[in-house]
Amino acid sequence: MKDKRKYRRFSIDLSARYLLGDNPTKGWKGCSVINISREGIGIEVYLRERIHIGSTLQIEIIVPTEEKPIKALGILMWINELKEKMGFVGGIKLVKIDSEDKWTLLDYAYDNLSIKEKLH
Repeated sequence: MKDKRKYRRFSIDLSARYLLGDNPTKGWKGCSVINISREGIGIEVYLRERIHIGSTLQIEIIVPTEEKPIKALGILMWINELKEKMGFVGGIKLVKIDSEDKWTLLDYAYDNLSIKEKLH
């Protein structure tokens, strides 16, 4: 299977939360950011309900080296059920994020790669 991604993905493990659309009455839900690239992020969501492809998500990502969460807006491009856990894994295309915040995320991911991963 050929990978369609334009940019390399960096593994990462950060706590985050998301809000579907711009309706705060539905409430923020927890998730984990599991990888990042220049244009998107991978997330794990631990819910019984599936988020629909094409949904707009407001995202707040907790980076341990930063005082405030990094905020972004993205569109869910794909989602799959996790067989071994109750939840889903999906890919989000970032459509709005401060460029400095994006580089903060990428730098954090790169700084936390193993030496073996950096060589590839």
